[in-house]
Amino acid sequence: MAREETDYRPIDEDQVRATAESGQGFDGVLFGASLVLDDIDFGESRFERCLFAVPTIRGADFSRTTFKDCRFAPTRFANCLFARAKFDGCTLFDVEQKKGCAFAFCDLEAAEATKCNFATGSFERCDIYNLNAVECSFRGAAFTKSSFTKTLSRRASLTKASFDHCNLSFADLSGLHLQGASFLSCKFSEASLIDTDLSDATMIACTLDRVEWERARLRRADLRGSRVAGLNLALLADYAGLVISESEQSDLLRQLGIDVRAE
Repeated sequence: MAREETDYRPIDEDQVRATAESGQGFDGVLFGASLVLDDIDFGESRFERCLFAVPTIRGADFSRTTFKDCRFAPTRFANCLFARAKFDGCTLFDVEQKKGCAFAFCDLEAAEATKCNFATGSFERCDIYNLNAVECSFRGAAFTKSSFTKTLSRRASLTKASFDHCNLSFADLSGLHLQGASFLSCKFSEASLIDTDLSDATMIACTLDRVEWERARLRRADLRGSRVAGLNLALLADYAGLVISESEQSDLLRQLGIDVRAE
């Protein structure tokens, strides 16, 4: 059962800054809607069982911060730093409003999330290189013009992301560069992968029903053990070297109009 706001301890801005500077951490705290948390350095802080009800947070530094069993009302984070932050058992989705949190121009490099709910959230033009998500919900989330790629030099770059047992149903992943990304036992029902580059990606034991695949790239992608019914190779921009399970070959050929019959 969700806790009420009265179950949390309110705090004022002076106390917020003093606690952040001392490194004592926040436990059971209510960050009320009237607070202004812009530009505060929360680096390496720890938040446990806290409720964030602040509508907008701009320019705050949450680098290497740990959020444990925290709740977030629909909050917009703008130009905030979450590099190497850890989210564990957190809810960033409001059930009554059916609305998630928004991250705009945020740095989430090497962030980790375990058993968190980011449903219907938005990640707009964020740096999400090396995200590691386990048993999280991104149902209906949008990753508009966000990047999972890190530039190493003018000629070299690296793309890295890992999703394990995550729900990405109805998510908008269109136009993203996800080469070499890892998706293990993830659900993509009715997700949008239009123009998405999944070359060399691992998508083992995933549910891929009713996905929008137009112009997606699956060059050397590994889809073994995944449900690929509805995947029409003719719609893809590239599928050379695509790996699938033997049991799925009939479904793929049938989408191309080829009737597979036993001899």
